[in-house]
Amino acid sequence: MLPIESLNSCGNGCGLIAALIGCLGFGSFGAPLKSATVNKVNGGHGPHPFVLQTYKSAMYFVTSWIVLPLGAKFTFTPWGILSGVLWVTGGACGIFGIRNAGLAISVGTWSSITVLVSFSWGIFVFGEKVYSTRQTLLGVFLMIMGFIGMAYFSCTKRSDVLLVEEHVNNVELLSEPLLMLEHTNNNNDTEDARNEPETIDDEESSSLQHDNRDVIEALASDKCTNNNDQGCDAARGDQHIVFLGIKCDRKLLGILGAVVDGILGGSNLVPMKIAPSTDRGIDYVLSFSIGAAIATLLGWAMFLIIKSVKKGSLKNGRQALPSLHLREILFPGVLSGVLWSIGNVSQILSVTFLGESIGMSIVQSQMIVSGLLGIVLFQEIKGVQKIACWVLSATLTLVGIVLLSKEHMN
Repeated sequence: MLPIESLNSCGNGCGLIAALIGCLGFGSFGAPLKSATVNKVNGGHGPHPFVLQTYKSAMYFVTSWIVLPLGAKFTFTPWGILSGVLWVTGGACGIFGIRNAGLAISVGTWSSITVLVSFSWGIFVFGEKVYSTRQTLLGVFLMIMGFIGMAYFSCTKRSDVLLVEEHVNNVELLSEPLLMLEHTNNNNDTEDARNEPETIDDEESSSLQHDNRDVIEALASDKCTNNNDQGCDAARGDQHIVFLGIKCDRKLLGILGAVVDGILGGSNLVPMKIAPSTDRGIDYVLSFSIGAAIATLLGWAMFLIIKSVKKGSLKNGRQALPSLHLREILFPGVLSGVLWSIGNVSQILSVTFLGESIGMSIVQSQMIVSGLLGIVLFQEIKGVQKIACWVLSATLTLVGIVLLSKEHMN
């Protein structure tokens, strides 16, 4: 009997094991990208977010074919393209959320919403049965509270400072050309400049780095006492984004990006539930990987069009595309993509056996793995009190997992 054929006799136990493997894959795929080699590219600001997305999509496409010799059938459904589009778009919105609203708010927002959305799809749309609605809701509530707590205690003020700098110097796909960063201050001499949105281009990067230093220093020093200080104005949030000609609060729009990521992330396996029964489960892996590859290529095509319009020619637009940094980040990028691929295949199996409501929710506990790696390997969380609060939040999530793992009806 081939390995995949033996899955037909599996039940909730296999779904729970797949969910835990998914947590390990999703929770650890970012670790290779934290190396010094990766961080020093692009002038010390790291690779472009869509470059990292490309590595994930590419390695998922390459490694997904391993399911064929294990016994899976080669089937393709167009629903896989929709899953890929939802995943790539959600990932880009999540990055936008981190850049503008901060890490803690964004991660806590999209993780919680992903659980709520996937739970709603499973229970209210697909009619998945649970033994106890009350206990299931309690499990979801504890997981969400744990997510918010882990995100909050994982993020230091200094890391939020670095995210501000990264936003200004590393504008992602979603912010070109619809979004433009606008600095405001209380100095009357700059009134005219303040009324015109400031577009960020490659040639302006060195100037932006210098101008943004005031923001970074003000946030880092906590000495914003001068009301006329431009850096302090930015630190207090007096920066806005012009979205489709409308001036919006940057943090609020960033939270909206995280919300969109949560909605799309909680929905990217819904197409598998709608697809023909012969294309579901492990057989859906190839459809998803092909869809992700198509969505990523479409993203680069859109990127090229935007750059070409801004630069005046297709040749200049192609030269302005962000580098893949193959020499510097090929190995960590490939390793990261493989880990993510393991996570996604496991997530598909988890949803297949446990359903959208429970399987997807448990996989979101990847935050426990990434948080432990941050504490042990990267020392991202320091201080006994903060670590203790993080552990308490993780414990709430684990209790929620235990409750949910017993609720799915075969």
